[in-house]
Amino acid sequence: MTDRKILIIKTTWSYAISQPEMMGEMFYEALFEIDPSLQAMFPRDMEQQVRKLTDMITYMVSRLQTMSEIQKDIDAMAVRHAGYGVRDRHYATVGKALLQVLEQRLEDRWDEDASQAWNELYDIWATSMIKAAHKA
Repeated sequence: MTDRKILIIKTTWSYAISQPEMMGEMFYEALFEIDPSLQAMFPRDMEQQVRKLTDMITYMVSRLQTMSEIQKDIDAMAVRHAGYGVRDRHYATVGKALLQVLEQRLEDRWDEDASQAWNELYDIWATSMIKAAHKA
C-alpha cells in the first residue's frame, strides 16, 4: 500500500469517525440490511459492539505503516470471529457494508482515490483474516 493511499485512508477515517457511534451504528444497519441473517451473530444491545468496531478500525488504521507489527492482533481477531460463526463469504458482505457507509459518511470526500484506497485496504484485511482463520 502506497504512502499516498495510507494518507487518504487516515484522513478519510478521521472524518468518518467524527461521530464514532454514528459510524458504527450506520455500519451495522447496512450490514443487517445486506444480510439480515447476520443479526443472529450479535447481541441485542449493540452499544459495546459499535464501540469495538470503531475502536478496532481506528487501531488498525493508525498502524497502517507498521501493519506487520499488528498481524498477531489481526490473526487473533480472525480466530475469534471464526468462533462466532464468521465464514469466508461474510467478509465480502462486511466489506460492502463498510465501503457503503464510508461513502455515505464522507459525502464529497469520497472520490475515486478514496474508493480505491479503502477497497485495497479492506482486501488486505479480509484476505489476512481469512488466512488466519483457516490456519486455526
